[in-house]
Amino acid sequence: MADAFAAVVIGGTSGIGRAIALRFAEDGYQVVVAGRDAVRGKEAAGTCENAGAPRALFVQTDVADPASVEALAKVVAEMFGAPHAVVNCAGILQSGKHVLDQDLDEDERMWRINYRGTLLGCQVFGRLMSAAGRGAILNVGSLASFAPLSLPAYTPGKHAVLALTQMLAAELGPHGVRVNAVAPGYTLSDGLKAKIAKGERNPEAIQATTALRRFVEPRDVAEAALFLCSGRAASITGVTLPVDAGWLVQAPYAQYLQGNPIRQTPAI
Repeated sequence: MADAFAAVVIGGTSGIGRAIALRFAEDGYQVVVAGRDAVRGKEAAGTCENAGAPRALFVQTDVADPASVEALAKVVAEMFGAPHAVVNCAGILQSGKHVLDQDLDEDERMWRINYRGTLLGCQVFGRLMSAAGRGAILNVGSLASFAPLSLPAYTPGKHAVLALTQMLAAELGPHGVRVNAVAPGYTLSDGLKAKIAKGERNPEAIQATTALRRFVEPRDVAEAALFLCSGRAASITGVTLPVDAGWLVQAPYAQYLQGNPIRQTPAI
């Protein structure tokens, strides 16, 4: 096993996961990028090496398949031992709809990937880290971890990721393993950029829903991820940290203000 720290980013082939993998690489970690897309995965691993990772590799992984996640853990253990950081970032999105219209097949797929995929990553790497007596697990939640967004399969799953993070923090803390999560807001990923370009999203309207009047950049989430997995966060566990440009505070504040406007005090 090499002296450099090792980080595993499951779902690290694109978007936020790729940004997280790259940020670990820049900090000198050995990086394992895991995901389904081999072309994007190998490209991401190569970018990590160019960014400073002493070693970076791609391992094809499908979080919907428990055997695939177990195989990933075996490869990591053989090459690096217990990793110092594991990020569970694999997930899929859904379009808005009513609960009464939720298709059960879609619901099952969302839970299998978004929640159970995260659970599997926590289980297989939590065992390795517990045996080593150290490490940090980072799960990726969402604004939907806190707010009842109209995504009736996605939202309950992200609520569950928050609860899972808290339970694992309590269970693994005595073994020296910390477990936290990040909850990204509207992130300017390639997918969102494409929707804006097609006129399917209104960027000004989205930014107006945030306190900072801006999008979250993938790099912003990556910085939070690196911090929570580092020794600088040695006393932080069980936390789900919003990285949302202030959406969670702006939304209820603005809604309340509509019915209870602030009136200026007359000058004396």
